[in-house]
Amino acid sequence: MVRVNKVSFQHAWPRATFFAAYGDTATGQWHPAQAVLDQGMVTLWILTPTGWAQAFSLPAAQARVSSATHRITLVAGGRTYPLLADQASVARANALTTAGLAASMLDLDTLRAWTHFARFANQGRAADAFAAAGGHEFLAAMRSSGASVSRTGYGAIMGIGCGCGLLIALGTLAIMVAVTMG
Repeated sequence: MVRVNKVSFQHAWPRATFFAAYGDTATGQWHPAQAVLDQGMVTLWILTPTGWAQAFSLPAAQARVSSATHRITLVAGGRTYPLLADQASVARANALTTAGLAASMLDLDTLRAWTHFARFANQGRAADAFAAAGGHEFLAAMRSSGASVSRTGYGAIMGIGCGCGLLIALGTLAIMVAVTMG
């Protein structure tokens, strides 16, 4: 409550919730979680076998937030808390990559093309899950609450991947030209 010239009004803090899965790095398991920003405090709730447990609660300005694709990582008190909007997309991506490699080894071009399409669709599904889980709103609210927030989206990651692929192709071409000329 703030008083200005004897008039009281509530301070409007941003509010947001990111519904996700917490990746427990000690056990390798995923647990339902909610990162909640309310009244300038960010709180992480994780569903355990005995019910919801509070992992931490601190002023938003003391938290660091990084995000890439459909993941948000909260850093609080020196500890990292990875949160995924769609943790099943990781398993799907691994399975599709394996299928694509097998298709390449077996020279099954149609199957390999379908795995590329399916990986692209999987990325789109994960991006939709991030939006539906409140990821964009949570990042914006954390930023406006004073938290250090960084975001790398799909475009930047794809650009980095394409750039690296182009460099490898040009490097391979340069080596092949050097070998044939010399």
